[in-house]
Amino acid sequence: MAIPVPTIPSAINPVGSVRLTPTQNNRAFSINSGLIAADNTETTVISVADVGKRDILFCVNPIITVESGDNMTMKLKNNGSIIYQASYDQGGDSAISWPMTVHFIIPANTSIEITFTNQDASSHNVGVSCYGYYMEAI
Repeated sequence: MAIPVPTIPSAINPVGSVRLTPTQNNRAFSINSGLIAADNTETTVISVADVGKRDILFCVNPIITVESGDNMTMKLKNNGSIIYQASYDQGGDSAISWPMTVHFIIPANTSIEITFTNQDASSHNVGVSCYGYYMEAI
């Protein structure tokens, strides 16, 4: 499968996580970005062109390695539209100060992209570890 082209400016960075990895029973999946350096340009950590033929329950666990001083902004995009954005404040109390798991229902045959942006030009390792379930027809 070809790597989909993420939104600009993140297109300059290679993205290794481009598909949901199903479990053996094909009811659940996972996708992990690994650690990727992010600075003050929007950096894509995962980009899935098509989630498949079923709706999914998508659970995102952000990985923030900065202990103090910077704010990291994470965006989750579905079909190019931002559906969730959080600022992880690693030095103050004006934003979320710890990574939290967030859950979404993502429609079938749509794309997912997760990006991080630092508040300044310093680079820090970030990522996501995600899992989810394929929704069953009733």
